[in-house]
Amino acid sequence: MISSDLMKLQEKTSRLDRNQVQLALAIADTALLKSLLVDCTPAIALPHQINQLKVTVGPPPGQKGAEHADAVIEYEQLWCTPSEGAPNEDHFSVKDYQSLTRCQSELKTLGWRISLSDAIALLQHGGFQESQIQRILQLPWEGWYRSWWDTFEPQGHLGLPFQRWFRTRCYSDGTYTLQYRDHYAQDAPPCFRGIWQQVPVVINQAAGQFGETLTGLKKACHTLNAQRCILLADELLTDLEAEGYIRQGVSLYPLQQSALAEQSLCQRCDRNQCPMRHQQNAPIINCRDYVSYA
Repeated sequence: MISSDLMKLQEKTSRLDRNQVQLALAIADTALLKSLLVDCTPAIALPHQINQLKVTVGPPPGQKGAEHADAVIEYEQLWCTPSEGAPNEDHFSVKDYQSLTRCQSELKTLGWRISLSDAIALLQHGGFQESQIQRILQLPWEGWYRSWWDTFEPQGHLGLPFQRWFRTRCYSDGTYTLQYRDHYAQDAPPCFRGIWQQVPVVINQAAGQFGETLTGLKKACHTLNAQRCILLADELLTDLEAEGYIRQGVSLYPLQQSALAEQSLCQRCDRNQCPMRHQQNAPIINCRDYVSYA
């Protein structure tokens, strides 16, 4: 429904409203931000590797070289996740199991003298279920909780599984220390669950020059140590320009396919009691009762 409304709006106007797009980014929900990373060309991330998401509108403060960025999307790229059980016996023999865990990492601390609520939050973020979290937190002093984890290859495909051992230290003041050690085949997991990535976003301007826009994008990537960037493009982008951007490592996201373009705050609000709900030309730019689509 949003896509069809957007197409009608695009037929009425060919001018890209930068302020309106930035406002849409500021109030964007997780699904829309995820779409920017997944549905751009070429895609920056795969859906199953995106965990937490957040966006900052405008150039990052104090970051010289990123002045051309209209926004920065930060997302947690998953590199490993708890598996449902041990590796399938049909594919792994006893010897294979031994080879999957032949290397051992140093003991790593996930949380040091943290509260119970923080300990639960960390384990939930790791992907554990409530019953598993209770077992980990109630471990005896010398006990270990063993779990199998799946890894992701750089292309997003499943890699070799590994085993992760947890231990817990509970102190008299009610705090906890959570530690783990990985047992793997060859390459150690680079993180506990995921690595945060930054993606600068630039809104294409009709009057902008290809070289100028590309220079701004590359400067933003270098400043933020980002591997990829997104150019929000309108219908004024030619096929030649699109190919040029893609060949230079820029991912393109056509605004015609999203709710970012020409969507007012009230258009995106789902508060049934408000008379301005779904109004296209509502003058509202900020509302404390805003309710996003479910």
